[in-house]
Amino acid sequence: MLVPIFFGVCIYILAQWLNIFWNRKKNMMDIPGPTPLPLVGNALKFSGPSEDFMPVITTMMAKYGPAVRFHLGTRVNLAVSTPEAFEKILSSNKQITKGEDYRFLWDWLAKGLLTSTGAKWHSRRKLLTPAFHFKILEDFMEIMNDQSKIFCDILCAKADGPAFDIFPLVTHCALDIICETAMGKNINAQKDSDSEYVKAVYESSDLVFKRQTGPWLWSDFVYKLTPAGAKWRKCISILHSFTNQVIQERKLELQNEEETITDDLGRKKKMAFLNLLIKESKGGTVLSDEDIREEVDTFMFEGHDTTATNISFTLYMFATHPEIQQKCQEELDQIFDGSNRPAESADLANMKYLESCLKESLRLFQSVPIISRTTGEDVEIEGYHVPANTNVILLPFHLHRNPSIYPEPNKFDPERFSSVNPQKRHPYAYVPFSAGPRNCIGQKFATMEEKIMVSSVLRNFNLKSDVKVEDIPLLAEVILRPKNGIFVTLSPRN
Repeated sequence: MLVPIFFGVCIYILAQWLNIFWNRKKNMMDIPGPTPLPLVGNALKFSGPSEDFMPVITTMMAKYGPAVRFHLGTRVNLAVSTPEAFEKILSSNKQITKGEDYRFLWDWLAKGLLTSTGAKWHSRRKLLTPAFHFKILEDFMEIMNDQSKIFCDILCAKADGPAFDIFPLVTHCALDIICETAMGKNINAQKDSDSEYVKAVYESSDLVFKRQTGPWLWSDFVYKLTPAGAKWRKCISILHSFTNQVIQERKLELQNEEETITDDLGRKKKMAFLNLLIKESKGGTVLSDEDIREEVDTFMFEGHDTTATNISFTLYMFATHPEIQQKCQEELDQIFDGSNRPAESADLANMKYLESCLKESLRLFQSVPIISRTTGEDVEIEGYHVPANTNVILLPFHLHRNPSIYPEPNKFDPERFSSVNPQKRHPYAYVPFSAGPRNCIGQKFATMEEKIMVSSVLRNFNLKSDVKVEDIPLLAEVILRPKNGIFVTLSPRN
């Protein structure tokens, strides 16, 4: 009995493999790319450690060009890294559906703003846009300044000491900021650094990435039976328990005290993102508790990990480029005139050189290194016909390091983004916050937070690092992260 079963399985695998070549148009076999293996496609190329993903993609693009076709299992993917290709996808209202890779986030983020599409995405985007009005963002400056001061106090204890990993400290500060601004809750992650929530976010990101690149884990039924599936369920339980508890606490506060909620110091609490969702829920008739949670989970995830990455790498760039660090400090000294007062809106507007540094750091270390979309209709990319329902993988990490757009692409040069000497580029040559209809709704919030945190550090400390950039392995998971952290030393400026 085993013999016919064995031959049946072999015939099925062979048929699936040959089907790729028979349906050449659907599988885009006219586009350059590696030859797929039976059943697994090219997935074995990505089966190594997470830090190998970017080098593998870079090697493929060097060999096959800026548009590369490869298969994960039997699913065809097109990876692109040119501004023209980015414009074709990101600018179109027909190409707004996130790629197949995002479905592995559904257990965590459900169908929130990041993962939804169609009418639901349009209605949520319209609902949430007012939460990022500049007047509301200005109210959050006090929170950002307060948390940045705590951050600098923690750094002060490490000044004149040995090198230390600054990445987790930045992450905890960013988490405190997003919790207090988005949910109106101070979780003191900076003072209680052993955060179960942060650990669950990191582990979940790693699990999602491994599942995205391993087609043998795509089946929900199979995944539940694996050790990774058990870890995933534990992480989701931690993440959802945290947000559910906060939502219920805030709903109770709003019911009892309306708009007069005050914090521990007696100050009136700012209108948090969560308040808006609860208000717009109309008692559950418009948004259920699950609807609220999926948006809170989305903003908690996207609102702290992305900014933490850019802030950390920006500080590292200053630590390895003392002349740029000094120029930025001179700008800040001129703005604040030696005072230790908190930053205000006018101060942020005057941080021109710091803004160029943040942009250049984000070019080199894109917080979201991979974006994917499922084509809603046939489209021509790089001269090739791409049929509808194709998974297109956009690679900002490679786009931003294109030597034809950015000479000496691996060099940290903030002058590329100088307002004094603007450089003409394709409008889709720089997309750190994506672009088009689905651009990042929180980019102004992120820029404000990054300016306040980085300026606070530079006003108080000089940074230095002996670690070379090539010695920092990058984990290109859902969010870009340094595998072994970012080690710097500090010395007080005064």
